[in-house]
Amino acid sequence: MKLRMCVLLVPALLAAGCGPLEEVPAPVIDELTGQVLQEATTKYDMHRLLEDSDVTGGTGITPAQVQAFLQQQGSYLAGYTDPAYGKTAATLIVERSRASNISPLYMLARIQGESSLIQSGTSTNLSKATGCGCPDTSGCDAQYVGFGKQVECAAKKMRGYLTDLEAGRATISGWKTGVTKSTSDPCTVKPVNNATAALYTYTPWVGAYAIQCGRTTVGGSSLMASIYNRYKTAYPWTLTTAEGCYSGTVDGTVPEGACVQSSSDALWRQCSQGVFIGGTTAKPSNCNVSFPYCVSTRLGRGVPLRTCVQVSTTVWQQCGAEGAWRDAPGAGTTGVGPVGTCYASYAL
Repeated sequence: MKLRMCVLLVPALLAAGCGPLEEVPAPVIDELTGQVLQEATTKYDMHRLLEDSDVTGGTGITPAQVQAFLQQQGSYLAGYTDPAYGKTAATLIVERSRASNISPLYMLARIQGESSLIQSGTSTNLSKATGCGCPDTSGCDAQYVGFGKQVECAAKKMRGYLTDLEAGRATISGWKTGVTKSTSDPCTVKPVNNATAALYTYTPWVGAYAIQCGRTTVGGSSLMASIYNRYKTAYPWTLTTAEGCYSGTVDGTVPEGACVQSSSDALWRQCSQGVFIGGTTAKPSNCNVSFPYCVSTRLGRGVPLRTCVQVSTTVWQQCGAEGAWRDAPGAGTTGVGPVGTCYASYAL
């Protein structure tokens, strides 16, 4: 399948005064697609790119959540309805993925990696959104052209690969858990789980985001791991269908297995069968999503989830899931940010 990555270029900053301009490194261009590759900030194990549950989970994700995420990302797909299906992009991503027992969150990463559509404000590559039926050596198969068809094709392909692997068989191109095989980089890879073997069947390149091998000029399957993990923490997804637990710190219900660092005493507690258990200073090791304190350089300390901090005369941020700060432009006037009502507010 064709490998793609959105253009994420940061304008060069002019040096103050009369000093020389800093040289900006030349962008890395994907040799297969001509698109700009984001600089790798995290390195992944090429033998274990994602977990099986990453590809097949996400059962609690709804079309409304995907729609909100698309709007958050400024995606063209946020306003798109596929004429062939009469359904929105968000609905198709969830319905077509779940129909094949594939995670909608994985599908979002696949779409971004192949066509950049999740973070693009234009319709470029809409007809080949997931690269399904679009080999690197030729154009796309006409039967798979169109957004809905692309999502359905990608979900069915991954389900077919996983079905073979779960039955102990190799995939159509010879990938199998525990069996060494060469990628197109070339790299010698021995997948340790079905998800990784399926990813290489879909895209037989390691690419620029893995530790041991890979090519710096190709996105590859390691790109899927990079995007997936970034998207997993960029929005408060409901990843499971369990009722979950209500958290005052989050000011909402968190899914089964979620871990919250309480705003009242800073202790960690995990949702288990509808109730929070634990109360430890160390974060549990098996959290499927976590809500820790965020480190504020401006305040010089950690602050609880939903805390809003003004970091400059025009910029407010709010503490979000996984300890990540999120832009909160209206927090100073409304007391509300992207993850809800400010737990506390700190103006300059």
